[in-house]
Amino acid sequence: MSSPSPARYPDTGAATLAQSPREHTNTPKLRRAQRRLPNDETQESPVFALVHFALDCIALVAAWYVTVELRTLANPLFISRIPASDAYRLAPPLSWMLLLWALSSVWRRLYRSRESVSVTPALLRLAESNVAMNVMAIIAVFFSRHMGLDVARSFVFLFAPVSFLLLVGSLCVSLGIAPMIERLRGPARAAILGSGDAARELIESIQNAGAAICLQGMIVPEGSNVPGRVALPVLGTTHQLAEVINRERLDRIIVVADSVPPRELERCGLIGKRMGVTISRAIQRIECDAVLDYHVWYGFHCVEMRRLPFTQAQEAAKRALDASLSAVLLMVLSPFLLGIAAAIRLTSRGPVFYRAPRVGRGGRYFTFWKFRSMYVERQAREDVNQHNQKDGHIFKIRHDPRVTPFGRFLRRTSLDELPQLFNVLKGDMSLVGPRPLPACDLDPDGMSREFSVWAEGRSRVRPGITGLWQVRGRSDLDFNQMVEFDLEYVRRWSFLLDLRILMETPLVVVSGRGAC
Repeated sequence: MSSPSPARYPDTGAATLAQSPREHTNTPKLRRAQRRLPNDETQESPVFALVHFALDCIALVAAWYVTVELRTLANPLFISRIPASDAYRLAPPLSWMLLLWALSSVWRRLYRSRESVSVTPALLRLAESNVAMNVMAIIAVFFSRHMGLDVARSFVFLFAPVSFLLLVGSLCVSLGIAPMIERLRGPARAAILGSGDAARELIESIQNAGAAICLQGMIVPEGSNVPGRVALPVLGTTHQLAEVINRERLDRIIVVADSVPPRELERCGLIGKRMGVTISRAIQRIECDAVLDYHVWYGFHCVEMRRLPFTQAQEAAKRALDASLSAVLLMVLSPFLLGIAAAIRLTSRGPVFYRAPRVGRGGRYFTFWKFRSMYVERQAREDVNQHNQKDGHIFKIRHDPRVTPFGRFLRRTSLDELPQLFNVLKGDMSLVGPRPLPACDLDPDGMSREFSVWAEGRSRVRPGITGLWQVRGRSDLDFNQMVEFDLEYVRRWSFLLDLRILMETPLVVVSGRGAC
């Protein structure tokens, strides 16, 4: 493959790809980034991060109970003796420890989607997160005395080593099952963006290298020719990029150097940033200040760049709140969820859960989970479209004949929404945000040509289980009002706004206002 010429890649939220590490590690920024990742293979799997987080939560719960028992057994070693009957009451609440762990792990990026297979960096991040959690716990326990709360300080000193040992075990189990997760997930889905002989040579290079990726096809620039002797289908043009990403569920797009016009390349980079798809381009050296990470991806040396709609601190804080609350709610509500699942199976035929593609952040599709509330054998959506009582991108029918009697109860109480806590834990959704709309209600690229300002605004944040639209009327509101509330939320977002919406949601659900 011919060596591409030097170029400046626009800061469009993409990743750059080069032929040799010597060609682009001549800057201090890249040398520092390279030292952060000493290994040559990485796993890009949100499933791995989700499993790791779930196992860590189980380890922390076990560590909490073990520490309580150890504290009572170690009474002779402490000045103050704690009776066994008061041990659980005097220990810091388990919810505190889980929340502090979520905050510390987000701060140290312990559950980032690219999880290094190398044990040493993972252990270092784990140790740092554990220290941060226990330091925050000591501070919280100290101030709790001033607030009149009776909490045993000695608990934290025992909890630190116990939790670390169990978290190390959780990490070992996670790394052990990582290959199994990767096999279940399948290879990364990628497409080649470019044309000409350079595209053919790049395709042959990837195929000959035996990389664990699945090339779905090619995306060609507008008006370009498809290279000859290439056994890959043409998926579309750069103008159809967003639609192709959703249709083919692409994880990565590899750009052939100098075969895509700069204007089209910049547009593709913006779409990749919006939809969370890594875009890689072969260049000889890098002249960009947006470099965030360097790693080797299936033999290709990559430098990633991205831009966040909010500051990194805001993004981390909101994600920590989502992850910690959703994990706690799922553990607390698990018996209740099992009861609802059993009732659904007993009252109607069909699966317990309803799954469908919905439009998430950046217009990217994700699998949306709800408890099933409709008959499986009743009319399809297309057969009842003429009865829609809403305009715009909303579909609602009061007294929908497709809904089961138990499903009406679930919808009226919003209990059918509870499985979306799994979407929140995975990172597809947030607890608070604009409501995710069905993929069929929007354009194939996950946006709206008719309401472009609204679609662009809501695509900047993760969709939520609840939001301004839900607490201010739910189904009683029309589409124009939903547009106003979505844009208002994006403009005014703050922690206080999220907390206010979370506190108002139970009151709205209990009142039944706007339920359909």
